Amino acid sequence: MSKPKVVGLIILAVIVVDFALENSQPSPMITFFKFPLMELPTFILVYFGLAVGLVSGWVAHALRVRRKRREALKAQETASAPPQQESP
Repeated sequence: MSKPKVVGLIILAVIVVDFALENSQPSPMITFFKFPLMELPTFILVYFGLAVGLVSGWVAHALRVRRKRREALKAQETASAPPQQESP
């Protein structure tokens, strides 16, 4: 790994840890259909939201790439197929 990448990862790790330490106070009680579920630190809620966003974006991108590949393969197959002759 190159030095700039290591330095960048160290800076990112410091920022993530600092955010977690500064936001460790509990958030308001989380409820679902009026049922109290749990009380979590704020940073866990933020990190969970970030993770959900990253995963959903990755899945949407993967589905789009898959669809584009399928369309390209279908177009390639129709372009390379020999023309069909009409029977009299």
